[in-house]
Amino acid sequence: MFFKKGCSNGNCIADKLQAGDYVVIQFGINDVNYSTEDFFASNMKKMVADVRAKGANPIIMSPIRRLYYDSPTQIHNSYRGYPALNQKLATELNVPFIDMSEMVANYMISVGERYAAQFIFNYATKAEYSNLGSDQTDQVHLQMNGANAFGRIITEQMRAHKDPIVKKLGDYMAPMYQVDVKVSPEGAAEATSLNAYYPQGMTVMLKTIPKSGKKFLGWYDGNGNKVGAPSRSNVKSPYIHTFKMGSASTQFTAVYEGGSAVKYTGDGKALTAFPTTTPKSLDDVTFVPFTPMEGSQETTTQIDKDIKKFFDASKPDAAGIGWTQNEWTGFTGEGYYNLDNTSESYASYKVKFPGAGNVTLAVRYANGGSSDRMFNAYLDHDYYLSAPPTGGWDKWDTAYVVLDAPQGEAELKFMSVTNDGAPNLDAFGFSVEGVCRVGIDCTTTKLNGVVANAGVKLRGDVLSLTERAEVTVFDMSGRMVVRKAVQTGDVDLSSIVRANGLYRVMVRQGKTNYATTWAKVR
Repeated sequence: MFFKKGCSNGNCIADKLQAGDYVVIQFGINDVNYSTEDFFASNMKKMVADVRAKGANPIIMSPIRRLYYDSPTQIHNSYRGYPALNQKLATELNVPFIDMSEMVANYMISVGERYAAQFIFNYATKAEYSNLGSDQTDQVHLQMNGANAFGRIITEQMRAHKDPIVKKLGDYMAPMYQVDVKVSPEGAAEATSLNAYYPQGMTVMLKTIPKSGKKFLGWYDGNGNKVGAPSRSNVKSPYIHTFKMGSASTQFTAVYEGGSAVKYTGDGKALTAFPTTTPKSLDDVTFVPFTPMEGSQETTTQIDKDIKKFFDASKPDAAGIGWTQNEWTGFTGEGYYNLDNTSESYASYKVKFPGAGNVTLAVRYANGGSSDRMFNAYLDHDYYLSAPPTGGWDKWDTAYVVLDAPQGEAELKFMSVTNDGAPNLDAFGFSVEGVCRVGIDCTTTKLNGVVANAGVKLRGDVLSLTERAEVTVFDMSGRMVVRKAVQTGDVDLSSIVRANGLYRVMVRQGKTNYATTWAKVR
């Protein structure tokens, strides 16, 4: 559809392609429940072949994540094996790859669930926009802030891509200008648009959400002047301001009672440096993204150094720029793996966990250099380990980190994060019994996707459960309204919330989120 079939004659993308064009291919969002990975792969291969036949350049991009938080630090993978399959196909077909699945997951973790729900994904109410007849929300589509944010992630990946043909796109990208966002007085807002940057001519949307009892006075520009009407005429909320990005960096202040505009003191110049990764924490997030019903509390997961089993790291299942060696003595298995001195080197291992939960990872390493060689132990999330010098390449030490392990098969990937590379890797192990390496001491299994909403049905404001579950209800502002354990059978949501309106309902059975959807309670 639109690419080759179903579009009018001469108006298909495939018909319009010319040599040298770029085609970014991303699909699979709407067929998560009924397609197969073989069908997915077949269609991807056909599209890549059609693009190449025209002399154009294909780029494979994995789907973004949906607004499903399993926890504050874990975003649910709603698309079964599609993200990993995208990466596999890109390697198989020798096509440049952009991993939006993991970049978006990191971004969502960095801003928190509440910000993602109200500033990134589709969230629009009659009180905010005059052209809406009803409130609109979903967990798939994006609002303007989200489209801009994810678009930036894509362009920054293109600017820094290891493929020179993709990286060349950076030479043609428009200048980007910074928009700093302040709140005065500090702490008056529950959430406010984050600092970001935009090209000239793009529509920018700024939004602030007052804390209870705080009076919002308006948006003020970098000169200290209160701004006029939004550039989009359908915006009627006083908390939202839209404008067309100009040709200079600037600043805006959300001013509350008792505060004043903060004047811009920068030089207004376009940005010349850009990030190459999306962090999982941002200093300018101005609110706590998740507060338990009983109140917030700080918890620390203790490292358990009682490692039940170590695995030889000398022969990875897959690796990039590195070598299996045994020149230096003191290793425990058949050798060790030497990652090249580049930020692109890595070694990955397929492991299988008996259950989900926190587990300590221990990595035995040698660092004969003079400085710390931090590296990333990636297991669906980034986990950074410090590897201080050991006094020689034949001197070994152990680094530890706590991981949030999934149940079943997963890829553990050790990655260099600087051009100094990672330390030499001798072995790795875990603090729980029953972990094994796929294909070595346990057999591989094909992971089957869980049927969406299994055991859960929502009809209007009646929730039907086939087994006991924990039900959490959030209002439109992202505040938790109620969390309670519910037995099997039908639950009338109007009996557990105090007011009519639109609510987000999350259902957790055991460690699995089976459903997260919106319900209209009358």
